[in-house]
Amino acid sequence: MSESIFGTMDNNHVTLNAATVIGLRSAYEDFEKSGQDINNFEIAISERKASNGEGVDGKDVIGVTFVAKLIPGKRGLGDANRLGNSINYVISPESGRILGIYGTK
Repeated sequence: MSESIFGTMDNNHVTLNAATVIGLRSAYEDFEKSGQDINNFEIAISERKASNGEGVDGKDVIGVTFVAKLIPGKRGLGDANRLGNSINYVISPESGRILGIYGTK
């Protein structure tokens, strides 16, 4: 079993802590405002270092990224082959509060 700032993981399951669940909910509620279809996205949760005013620089924060899927059978660079616009949220591991929101390519 391995531990991270968002919970524990082993071969068969992930246990999320309260701050991660609150952050996921907040990120999803904000994502809904974009009007994009959630079915065209995959959601990635990661641990990363804070920077540029996202809390304390260098401290671990939670990243929640809504990654737009590729259009089947189509080629293209960047957003030219995506079913939406990807969005990255930076979440506080203590409170679940959104610290930053960024568009991604």
